[in-house]
Amino acid sequence: MQSGWRVGSLFGIPLFIDPSWFFVLVLVAVPRGLLWLEQYPQWGAATAYAAGGAMALLLFGSVLLHELGHSLVARSQGIKVNSITLFLFGGIASIDEESKTPGKAFQVAIAGPAVSLALFGLLSLLTVVIPGKTSPLMVIASHLAMINLILVLFNLLPGLPLDGGQILKAAVWKATGNRFKGVHWAAKTGKILGWTA
Repeated sequence: MQSGWRVGSLFGIPLFIDPSWFFVLVLVAVPRGLLWLEQYPQWGAATAYAAGGAMALLLFGSVLLHELGHSLVARSQGIKVNSITLFLFGGIASIDEESKTPGKAFQVAIAGPAVSLALFGLLSLLTVVIPGKTSPLMVIASHLAMINLILVLFNLLPGLPLDGGQILKAAVWKATGNRFKGVHWAAKTGKILGWTA
């Protein structure tokens, strides 16, 4: 049974929000507002906290688009996508089954980081054209660009359950012709990454 509250759908995919999402929303928005009020006192408290709230919402918007990338590619392969859920640690797409080939599995895995990389590029471009280096819009865009780049780099670490682990699984599957060997090696590197974190 799906946990959380259904808040709508995107491209026919149900979107849920776990209660833990609200905790993270506040945890991002309030400290960010405090920091920006200190760094940019000319904004005033109302603008600083509003910018912090906008930053938190746009961060989760970025995560949602990342998961939507995975979901739409999976659906283009005829795989049912049950839902996307935003929660404490980000987002997760509930996809019914594995891709049929390693090439298709790679496509699903790389789609999320590709979306995040595109967002990094678009937001970086925005920082070039937005006037005022310390305007709220400029500050939000530059911070969000960096967060999306970090999201790409983190997710490409080669261990399950990260996207990089899914990519490694697809690569080993392709090289050996055995999907289970791909799962084994991606899970093993995931454990190693967990130990070194």
